[in-house]
Amino acid sequence: MLSAQLDSLLARIVDSGLLDDPIVENGLVHGRASIDAAGAVVTVNVDPELEDDEDELDQDTLIEAISGILSVSESRWRAVINEVVDDIEDAVDDEPVIEQIDLRDDLEATSVVVFADAVLLAFVAPKQFPDSRILVQLDEELQVDGVEVRDLDATS
Repeated sequence: MLSAQLDSLLARIVDSGLLDDPIVENGLVHGRASIDAAGAVVTVNVDPELEDDEDELDQDTLIEAISGILSVSESRWRAVINEVVDDIEDAVDDEPVIEQIDLRDDLEATSVVVFADAVLLAFVAPKQFPDSRILVQLDEELQVDGVEVRDLDATS
């Protein structure tokens, strides 16, 4: 039954045209898409969070969430980036920075995980954080809900 729900979600995503070459794998729908406001093509993983056959899949909410992050306005994207940079700069405080590039210019969006009630963005900052990735959780309104800098070799 889970596979039928995932196949149905995949069909909706294919019909929407939101993702390039989407497939179902490991309980997720994967594809690639462009976030125009970020100027980036990213991997998109749609996680319907189906635990068992009893779970109800809300396809409309997932499609809206995918569409929302992919069509985010430039001003909202800049606000997210600014909040992420402020959070990270506050956390590192006065630690010496080797690379003097502005973190805003170093951040590159690489992937998005879409849930019904949240979006998780992954960034790299190859000059300032070459051995890390930056994870940013957004709520349903695309407001920053959390920022984490994680070592690349750290397991999830």
